[in-house]
Amino acid sequence: MFAIVLSTLLAQAAPAYLASCPAQAGRVTFQAPFIAPDSGVHPTNRRARFFLDVGSDGNVRRAVLVETSGDATFDGEAAEAAKNFRFAPPTQGCISTSSVVPEDFDVSLITLVRPPVGPTGVPQIPANAPASAVAVCSSTPLAQLKGIDAADTRQAPGTVDIDVGLSAAAKVTSAKIAKPSGNPRTDATALALAHDAEFELMLEPGCSARPTVYRLELTFH
Repeated sequence: MFAIVLSTLLAQAAPAYLASCPAQAGRVTFQAPFIAPDSGVHPTNRRARFFLDVGSDGNVRRAVLVETSGDATFDGEAAEAAKNFRFAPPTQGCISTSSVVPEDFDVSLITLVRPPVGPTGVPQIPANAPASAVAVCSSTPLAQLKGIDAADTRQAPGTVDIDVGLSAAAKVTSAKIAKPSGNPRTDATALALAHDAEFELMLEPGCSARPTVYRLELTFH
């Protein structure tokens, strides 16, 4: 059993000539089946939590463990399932963007841990997860795109990958094209949008903000 929590981008009004491409929040379109391992697994937390880095095509590019279940096998199975999820990416002004989605996988402690039975015959489940349930800080923090201005005119279709340098305060310090679309005008528009975009660092519990580079993916329709 798992719960899905989707992060959304703030919708902004689009010009009349972009009315055919209304702003849409990201949403899940396919939930990969997840069957928890039934032997040799001993979670100590109620859930495994991930940040999913979703590309502008809706495919998961990276799954970062944010909170461990306390068992590496369960975490690994949950991560593999998460990587097979599919999303409708956020879209604004005929541009689909990459995004970061929080994802929780709930653990059935009764089934997996087989806790001791109390005097009434009911299994005793820990009330709170231990402090050790927090995952180790990842080497490359993810960044969530919080705001981007729609292009003034519709560009030639194509996808542009941009490496955006961010400070510890999530301010854009640099932007360079990592993978061009093949159309110079589309590439230039994407680069300008990246320079002016707003981001927020997505940090694991207990981890400090630090400069990072986020691969922003923009698909023009």
